[in-house]
Amino acid sequence: MHDGEGIARSDGPSEGLWRSGHTGRSAVSGGRSREEYNPSMFKRLARSPVIPYVLGTLIWAYQAILTHTLRWRIEGEGPVRALYEGNGGTIIAAWHSRILLMPLIVIRLRRRWRKPSARTALMVSASRDGEFTARAGRLLGLHIIRGSAANPSKTKDKRGVAAAREAIAAMKRGASLIVTVDGPKGPSGRVGIGAIKLAQQTQSAIIIYGLSADARRLDTWDRLLLPLPFSRAAAVFAEPVTAYRDSDPEEIRREVEARLRWATARADALAGQRRGAGPESDAEPTGPGIGR
Repeated sequence: MHDGEGIARSDGPSEGLWRSGHTGRSAVSGGRSREEYNPSMFKRLARSPVIPYVLGTLIWAYQAILTHTLRWRIEGEGPVRALYEGNGGTIIAAWHSRILLMPLIVIRLRRRWRKPSARTALMVSASRDGEFTARAGRLLGLHIIRGSAANPSKTKDKRGVAAAREAIAAMKRGASLIVTVDGPKGPSGRVGIGAIKLAQQTQSAIIIYGLSADARRLDTWDRLLLPLPFSRAAAVFAEPVTAYRDSDPEEIRREVEARLRWATARADALAGQRRGAGPESDAEPTGPGIGR
């Protein structure tokens, strides 16, 4: 799922490997520097199309295993199901730190929901790192849109304009668009204005998708949740927010952020995740009420 399309950028999995050649001495060839033996091997490996293909497949497999084996509790499904099954197009807003849990809506929930008029789409960064997520998303059956929702008005922002046009066209056909609303560069737990402006273009409803699991958190910019199979997990849908074209986008952004933080805090409580472990759930787990 990212992401909906959904990163304080690293330079890829090979970065630490090839840089390690700049220090230390080789154990062979008279103690010459290591960098003589791997000047560009790791760079070439990182750019190979095989790497995102393999890692993307592994990510998809891990997400599928989690979705089927986690012990889910789900709240607020009713109104969201009606929106998803409709023909109006929606944005599904989630935090980047919960990206491994996002396929719940397209693997399990969608099986009992009526098929929408258009395929669910995921916004994915156009960077090289985004290839992993794009591969996993395609295996999930999602329509992949390459580009960032962080600020679609900037032509230099990862195909911003082209990606925004493609996303708007998809929503007009009735598609739901999954977006990690604090991606691609953070800060974690802060909704970017780009997704709000996309929703306003089609006056779409924004589905609030709070996710959690009893999981460890990695030392990444978003403190990614890494659950193990058969752990407790939760999905909480707060009341959707409709993004009218003549509304103040900043007011909508604040409302989406407040509701998503609340829904995530509620999911944390249901799943047994420690409260306050990240800014994306910095809210009381009782508050603006969930859909029934």
